[in-house]
Amino acid sequence: MKTEDITIEINGEKKVFTVRSPSLTEQREGQKVYNTAFTDAIKSNSVVRAKMDDVLEEQGLWNQEKQKKYAALQQELIEGEKKLAKGGFSLTEAKKLALKMRQVRLEIRDLISVRTSLDNHSAEGQADNARFNYLVSACVVYKENDKPYFKDLADYMDRQDDPVALEGAQKLANMIYGLDNNFEKNLPENKFLKKYKFVNEDLRFIDKQGRTVDSEGRLVDENGRYIDNEGNFVDKDGNRVDAEGEFIVDAQPFLDDDGNPVILENEIKAETKEDEAPKSETKEEAEPRAESTES
Repeated sequence: MKTEDITIEINGEKKVFTVRSPSLTEQREGQKVYNTAFTDAIKSNSVVRAKMDDVLEEQGLWNQEKQKKYAALQQELIEGEKKLAKGGFSLTEAKKLALKMRQVRLEIRDLISVRTSLDNHSAEGQADNARFNYLVSACVVYKENDKPYFKDLADYMDRQDDPVALEGAQKLANMIYGLDNNFEKNLPENKFLKKYKFVNEDLRFIDKQGRTVDSEGRLVDENGRYIDNEGNFVDKDGNRVDAEGEFIVDAQPFLDDDGNPVILENEIKAETKEDEAPKSETKEEAEPRAESTES
């Protein structure tokens, strides 16, 4: 039985929990939950996976053209991985290839997102989710006594935002489905970019000094905003801007057709108020008055 411990702080106290792979009994119970959820989904007219392609085509969400594009993008990724693995060409071109592969993966995700969404709502998808939820409720236990953290499936469903539920579900998914928390970091293009120090541990682009930059080498801060060498905000072309993104310039008034400054009425009122406002005394003005008071 596979196990993995997690430590979560609850009410200011650190608690250790164990996430363990399902026992045979729990797998059987999980199958019962799956069967019930599947039956309910069928009764509510949910589509089955075997009919997914038909539904997608009927709704105009998938067709032969998209299928061909998907296959072409997949092949482009395979060719890119082979080329990166083989090497023998310039590092600059290799970086361009890696960035292109990143883009291709995003295109693939966007292209199949509708299929992924429909699969999650298929009868089998709903049943899979129900079974997994049951297994989380049964397989996350207190390390000290091996008692389940959740009372039952309903308790887990009510507390899915609980930190123990979130981390426990992630760990169990890794065990059951072979998922990898470092999936993105282990993609061939990202491993290449990290190996040659084009990105840091968080897969953010860095320059030769290790400073975070965008894909074109322009400095950015931790929030992705463009900055200059002194850390001041700038736009993508290097022009100074303030925190709201407004240009920082020495503003001059516009001119009329005769070349005279155009002063707006509200600006005149503002200047008048400034002139009428009482001014604080200077040190020199205050001293004679103080001497007069003393005499």
